Order: sequence, then structure tokens, then C-alpha cells
Amino acid sequence: MSDEIVVLARGNLAGEQAALAVRVALALPLAGLSVRLVLVDAASTLGLASAPDLGPRGGGVDRELDALLREEEAPVLVESESLEALGLAGRPLRPGVEVVPRRRLADICAAGRSCLVI
Repeated sequence: MSDEIVVLARGNLAGEQAALAVRVALALPLAGLSVRLVLVDAASTLGLASAPDLGPRGGGVDRELDALLREEEAPVLVESESLEALGLAGRPLRPGVEVVPRRRLADICAAGRSCLVI
């Protein structure tokens, strides 16, 4: 088990969950914690190079996700099956985002100190 906190973002983009998951993941390093963000279901689209606009509720999520990747150097993973289900498989991802298969998600969450599902 690592000291890493895994934040699993699976929220609907029309709501606030996906944006909240990114913000929680960005805040954890401020407390000295290691974090890994995993994007599944509709939230997987945030890992795309051309991520959708989340409207007024998601203002700044692009910058926050970029800060998580570049400044905090936190791993950001996108579930491949989610992208496939949305018809987005093969689209370019943000620099630093890695695609993982669904079968690895349980192991990723189990390896962390805790797994927050948002």
C-alpha cells in the first residue's frame, strides 16, 4: 500500500462532480499528500486534449487539471472503456494523461492509502 490518495472521478459533466473531483485532487498535494486522479465514465472526457466546456459550474477545470499534471506532477489516468463507450477512443489526450483498462482500476484503488469516489 502506498501513501497515495486515489481520486476516482466518475461524475456527470452536467453536474458538479467531475469538476469537484479535479479540485479535490489538486487540493490534496497542498496538504502534503500524494494523489492520483482517475477519470471514468463521462469524466473521462476531461482527459482529452480538447476537453468539453463544463459551463459556469466547471470554470477553470482546464487550468486546474493542467496544474495537477504540470505543477504537482500527479498521475492522471483515463479509463479506456469509458472513452470507447463515448465514441472517443483514439482521440488525443492532454500531455501526461495515461489510458488504463478497466481491469486495473480495482488494483489502483486498492494500492492507495484511500480511494475517494466522486
